[in-house]
Amino acid sequence: MRWREVVLGQWKRTRLLRAAARHDDGDADPSRVLEGLLELAAVDPQDLQVLLAAAEMFTTRAQLRSGSDREADRAAAAELFHRCVALAPPGHGMRGEVFYGLGRALFWVTADTSSPEAAAESVHAFREAVAATRHGSGGPWLYRFFLALQLGAYFERSGDSDAVVEAVQVALKGYTAAPRRSEERGRFRTLLVTSLRLLADATAHVEPLHEAVGIAREAVTEARGAERAQAQFDLARALKALHAATRDTRLLDEAVEMCDQCMQATSRRHPELTARGALFASVIRMLAEDRRDPDLMRRAVELMRMTFEAQCMADEDGGGTLIDLIQALASLHSMTGEQHVLRDAVDTARLAVTDASGNGRTEAQFNLAQLLLYGSSEDVRGEDADGADAKALQEALGLLREVAAATPRDHQERGDRLWHLGIALRDLADRGDLADRGDGTAQRRLARDAFAEAASSAGPVHIRVRSLHNLGAMEAALGDTRAALSAYESAVTLLPRLTPDWLTYSGRLTEVRSIEGLPAAAAAAAVELGRPERAVELLELSRGLLQGRTLEDRDLRELRHRAPQLHAEFTRLRADLNAGAPDGNWEELLGRIRGLAGLEGFLLPPSVHLLRQYAGQGPVVIVNAGEQRGDALILRADGERPVQVVPLAGLTRADVNGPLGLLAGALRAATDATSLRARRQAQRDLDGVLRWLWDQVTAPVLDALGVTGPYGTRIPPRIWWCPVGVMAYFPLHAAGYHDGGGVTVMDRAVSSYTTTVRALAHRNRPATGGTPGALVVAVPHAEGAPSLPGASAEAAALAELLPHAVVLSGAQATYENVVRALPSHTIAHLSCHGVTYWESPAAGTLVLHDHLTRPLTVEQISAMELPSAELAYLSACSTSFTHLNTADEAVHITGAFQLAGYRNVVGTLWPVNDATSADIARTTYEKLTQGGGAAPRTDLSAHALHLAVRSLRDRYPASPSLWAGHIHVGR
Repeated sequence: MRWREVVLGQWKRTRLLRAAARHDDGDADPSRVLEGLLELAAVDPQDLQVLLAAAEMFTTRAQLRSGSDREADRAAAAELFHRCVALAPPGHGMRGEVFYGLGRALFWVTADTSSPEAAAESVHAFREAVAATRHGSGGPWLYRFFLALQLGAYFERSGDSDAVVEAVQVALKGYTAAPRRSEERGRFRTLLVTSLRLLADATAHVEPLHEAVGIAREAVTEARGAERAQAQFDLARALKALHAATRDTRLLDEAVEMCDQCMQATSRRHPELTARGALFASVIRMLAEDRRDPDLMRRAVELMRMTFEAQCMADEDGGGTLIDLIQALASLHSMTGEQHVLRDAVDTARLAVTDASGNGRTEAQFNLAQLLLYGSSEDVRGEDADGADAKALQEALGLLREVAAATPRDHQERGDRLWHLGIALRDLADRGDLADRGDGTAQRRLARDAFAEAASSAGPVHIRVRSLHNLGAMEAALGDTRAALSAYESAVTLLPRLTPDWLTYSGRLTEVRSIEGLPAAAAAAAVELGRPERAVELLELSRGLLQGRTLEDRDLRELRHRAPQLHAEFTRLRADLNAGAPDGNWEELLGRIRGLAGLEGFLLPPSVHLLRQYAGQGPVVIVNAGEQRGDALILRADGERPVQVVPLAGLTRADVNGPLGLLAGALRAATDATSLRARRQAQRDLDGVLRWLWDQVTAPVLDALGVTGPYGTRIPPRIWWCPVGVMAYFPLHAAGYHDGGGVTVMDRAVSSYTTTVRALAHRNRPATGGTPGALVVAVPHAEGAPSLPGASAEAAALAELLPHAVVLSGAQATYENVVRALPSHTIAHLSCHGVTYWESPAAGTLVLHDHLTRPLTVEQISAMELPSAELAYLSACSTSFTHLNTADEAVHITGAFQLAGYRNVVGTLWPVNDATSADIARTTYEKLTQGGGAAPRTDLSAHALHLAVRSLRDRYPASPSLWAGHIHVGR
């Protein structure tokens, strides 16, 4: 009888273990098998195989359950695996399997938590599983796969960068060891791409993302069949991440193509269908935002809706897709202004808040709060508020308080969320329709505290910069100018980190657009405290950042050419600093670099004593319209008093808005109005703006300079105007009463413009000497553009005055021919259309013959290096026009030519008349060449243009739109 019980027991054990093995990958309920295994385990608690099978059964059953039942099964599995560990000491044949099972159980237990401790325990289990395999055998590849996967999860929960470094190493080892075109290799590749993205996040370096893209591209090339679709999906994810770091739109174009091909190869029943659809929609949204393309954004919205519906039908979590849809709708509204789109975004956000839980709910609340805050802003609702707007603002404030309370202090998004909380409090203080606001002091103090904490929180540099900017504004509003200046100075010191090496030009432009208003505010605070020299330094540090980075890049290329080891040390150390590492030997390294001849000023901050040398040929007048005060800061080459403040009482930002609107309306009417009466009124309005400029800005400046009357037969004095922010739109050089009394700037001085004082360093570069070669480009007709008959006449006149000039006209004036010719000519004259884009100033274009296929853009011109260039004459419309938040960066065609290396650039502030522009150009070159009898004196460009414009003014004093828009920029 005893023998029979033993045999039956062994038979039952074998049957149950076989049944457990069959259930392992099945979808039938394993409860009966599990009950039998638990009975055996109770009889023999030392039976490792039975305990292990029971633990696996709990894991299997958990996948078929939900809610508390699922959590209970996962916890039971983990408990049994822990018991198995005690029965599988080092050297035991099943030790690897036991720890692998424990690691997976803990992996599922921790999947819905943010606890780093639980993830760390899972990592330890997978490490033990890998270590338990025999040396050289490689062991089951899934052990290594899950180890790398959970290392990434642990990093995301703990921020431990060592974990993600190990994840990359483990994934890379698995990827390189796996056979080509195997499931193993594909899964490791996907994991490696993800781990490299996490490594980039951990180190703030872009190199891991480039590596991920390279691996994914290689996989697409070698993959076949269904595996190719997965490789395309991996590549699209890597491209999306690299674009987020570099802002290179070409990466998004490639990502969209990869997603499109991937989706075409993905069946409707594929388990990754919704994940691939969500990525496709996401990259289209990002591309639409980069291009500001509403039609493309509508396509993204449609794809997101379809993906979300599919996720709901498959009982999948669609929270991420819903958040993407909210952001896409918000972007679409910003492009179109369609109110129903904004309402749709708000309704979708409310749905996301209702359906989400945990971290997902916090993110959904934040998105809803952003929409409510945006919808209640003056830009969206207009100047008239109503009760609904006030209610939306109050709701946003309540949501943001909940979000801030739920966001851990070390969370990467905490700074951004606190910044939005500060904005809500600030807007609440500023709103006059809320009965409980009092004088707003209490709300401003709370806003100040929110901005201060946001500035000190972990997160992107641009969040810290704008938080400090707003902190300064709140301190100023509360009456503490010293604290305001301190906050502004802290913001300015962070600005170099806004434009790291790996960002594209467009990416850098996106970052600097976020600081609009900071330079003016910082300068005004310094002047208020009686520190005008510091005001000038702050303006130089916070303006012309793109130009400074481009020049710095050129210094770096020079350093790399002359001292490769120093260059490598510099780039490595700067990357570490951008990632938050200690300063180390930074100053000592800069000292060694500045010891090299020609690099003495490498990365030196612009002190007033350095800047004043650029005012040796004439004063630089910085004109600033701040929120609370307006000033002109006159920089002279004076060692004792380099900066003189001229208070401009009528030049606050609010004072400027009226004349700016009048100017814009007058310029539109002067060119577009059909009635003669409207055009005449436009000229009168423009004349009124010039008179206002004289009264409020230029007359006080000229009085301070002692320039009090027409220069007559004397050599005219020179003035360099350096307008800050919104003042860049005004023709300061043409200010005055042009009715014959000489009460104008152009009757008293020769004016030039400069974006920053440092930009005038070009004028101190030695002249090239010799006879300059001239390139004349004329495009009288271009496909899709109005004809410019004056361009041909202009080119013919210049060919007589510049007999050795190379003329590219009509079909010869192509992108390739012009770009090839520019470096070999010191003078470039371009007579063509200029096209500007308000939302995308870097895409501003000179319309050459083949502009539809090969546009010559601001970004391309800025990247040129033409060290021998002397004069660029841009006889085109609006070459100096740009978006308000890039006015301090001179992101326009005129600024691009100056950045390319031209010491003198002639440009235009607004659309100009074809015939009179040709007249001004001909007169200017007559002055430069003494009527065609001498080589052109490019150093007299400002004087020559001044005389040409003044001559036209004398003929048409009542039509300032014809002549006041032509400006000289440079030396």
